[in-house]
Amino acid sequence: MKQQNKTYKLKFIGIILSSFFIIGFGIFALTPYSQARNDIEITTNFVGKELSPTDKIELKLKEALKQGVGNLAVMLNQTDVSAFFVTDGNKFSYTPKVFPLPTGDNRLSVYLVNPNGEWTLLKEFSLQVAEKKAENSAPEIKAESKTEIEFTPNLSLNFKGESNVGFFPQFSRPSRLAYLDTGVQGSTQISVKRNGWTLSSQFDMAGSSRRQEALRFGELGNQAPNIDLSSYQVGLEKGRFNLKIGHLSLNTQRHFISNFESRGLQVTVPVGKQNEVIFSALNGTSVVGYDNFLGFTRANHNLLSLTFAREFIKERPGGLRLEVSLMKGSVLPLNGFNQRAVNDAEKNSGGTVRLQFRDKTGRLRFEGGFTRSQFRNPPDPFISEDLTLNPIRPTTRNARYIEVSYDFLRSFKVWKDRKLRLTGTFRHEELQPLFRSLAAFNQADRRQNQFEVTGGLGEISFSFGNLRDRDNLRGLSSILKTLGRRNNAVLSLPLNTIFNPAKPIKWLPRLGYNFMQVHQFGAFLPVNGDFRELSQVPDQKSYSQNLNADWSLTDKIRFGYRYSRSFQDNRQPGREKADFLNLSHTVSFGFNGIKNIDLNLELRQERANSFEQLRLNNTFRLGTNITWRDALFKNLTFNTNFSTTLAGDKANTFESENFEYDAQLAYRFAFGSNKFKKMNAQIFVRYANRYGSRFDRVFLLNNFNKRQGFNLGINFSFF
Repeated sequence: MKQQNKTYKLKFIGIILSSFFIIGFGIFALTPYSQARNDIEITTNFVGKELSPTDKIELKLKEALKQGVGNLAVMLNQTDVSAFFVTDGNKFSYTPKVFPLPTGDNRLSVYLVNPNGEWTLLKEFSLQVAEKKAENSAPEIKAESKTEIEFTPNLSLNFKGESNVGFFPQFSRPSRLAYLDTGVQGSTQISVKRNGWTLSSQFDMAGSSRRQEALRFGELGNQAPNIDLSSYQVGLEKGRFNLKIGHLSLNTQRHFISNFESRGLQVTVPVGKQNEVIFSALNGTSVVGYDNFLGFTRANHNLLSLTFAREFIKERPGGLRLEVSLMKGSVLPLNGFNQRAVNDAEKNSGGTVRLQFRDKTGRLRFEGGFTRSQFRNPPDPFISEDLTLNPIRPTTRNARYIEVSYDFLRSFKVWKDRKLRLTGTFRHEELQPLFRSLAAFNQADRRQNQFEVTGGLGEISFSFGNLRDRDNLRGLSSILKTLGRRNNAVLSLPLNTIFNPAKPIKWLPRLGYNFMQVHQFGAFLPVNGDFRELSQVPDQKSYSQNLNADWSLTDKIRFGYRYSRSFQDNRQPGREKADFLNLSHTVSFGFNGIKNIDLNLELRQERANSFEQLRLNNTFRLGTNITWRDALFKNLTFNTNFSTTLAGDKANTFESENFEYDAQLAYRFAFGSNKFKKMNAQIFVRYANRYGSRFDRVFLLNNFNKRQGFNLGINFSFF
């Protein structure tokens, strides 16, 4: 038996080494074995029949697809129509109202697409579509179209109050010793469906009895309304056509338009079967409230974008997609909802190209983009104040990125049911100096390259990454050039399930480990700058590592341990001793052995060592949490938290103590049937007690503070 185990281990090691050898020499073709799934039975509503161009197509499986098996894909001749099918359990239907079926003899192919992106043909059907009837033929009596309307309102009322029964010292007195405020939140959702069209809308409101908590108090001050419109969206869609008005989020390209949120309009118009045009018009800054309802109507304070997208492989959407976008935007120096002031007027225009590719198996994935942006500041008479200033020149700069991923190994069987997965990813990004965009937040004058390997073996997962970046791309001698190097590794090792996932070994933990090394340093001493000596040029290397271990000893007992270590090594001349070392140990314990009661306990010990100051600080923290559900009677919950933190240094020059205690009693109730709750409510009472002190023996300082109070709240939620 020992000899056999040794043979298995040698085989396992040999396979691992062989796999990495193959990867190192760039062999990319390891096509996984896939078995056809011909056991899935499919019935249709058109076999042996002749349909009209607008008749519904129905596919019915004998049983619904199980989770993890994959999804169905449907090809009509050479066109992928999967996105038009509506799923209802084991039924799939498509009503071709926007794009009628082609007349004559057609072929409908049904595929199974597994989670790895592999297509397996299940069935092929012949689909006969009749010619359109002549105008003088007898009219066909059609069934009356059905209109579906859904209305979902929601209203929440919040009453919150506080009473501070004690505080010390006097300067820590809160602005309001006792108060009772009212808050309201509401929304309405309406959806109307008819003849394939869907009209939907959602309006969200927010209000407060206290003016300082009003939605637009930061923008309008005391003129802000107590109840205001926080967001809304109205949409109209049919097939691939889509129109939206209201609060939108644009994410066209990471360097040009990335996660830009504001109020405006967006319309998507399909052009043929493989193209679409997207037009957007949004306000230049975030908008809330009733004013400026459309968002994009104010001149010189909006953002306009136009995108043309084409799918080159119509049988496989996403296989090769090209997007070309143009953008023109401008903002005025106006206060915004989430920005108190804009210092100057700004204008921005440009274009971007994004290309996405994925091979048929999904192994190779590529995404790349190029952006050219022009940014300028128009003259502002409020800034010049009748003075003659040199005009700011418009700047036109470029940005680019690529990301390539390849699955070297997907399901390579190593031993029994253990399969090896290995994926490599390369990323490149460069933004030229002074590159800017109104609709994206970027760090200009930067170039970085990153390589990453991720993989797993059964329950084990791991990753390794290397990143190199630099700034000052033009190499200006008067500006500091910073170089960065980063290496990181992550390992997840579930020892409790590594031998048998179906039967975890409770006394073995789940381990997690990560390591990171970062080196940032200056390339040279700048000339004619504020740098006078090499000690001012940064040269710092940092290391950090974390180890996590979690045990599930029983269904009711949990135990965990965390270890963290970080070291900062300063290497510039004259600062060699300015190093820091931090260590942390954390032990956690969880117990739910008593009915409806959960107990959690955490102990943490931290140590911070400053080598330059010869100072060693120690911190100890104890925290507990107890939750009692259905306490005394149903729907009543009691929750209490206690924590204490003690800190001091080895030389005994200072010491501090902090204590926090919280307790809450909450009761939930509802009126209405079990199917539709017309009103939900919660009443809660909270008690908080805070105490803190710090004594410094060097400067003879003794600080002490204490505060305690009650909170009362009632929340009502209607519909």
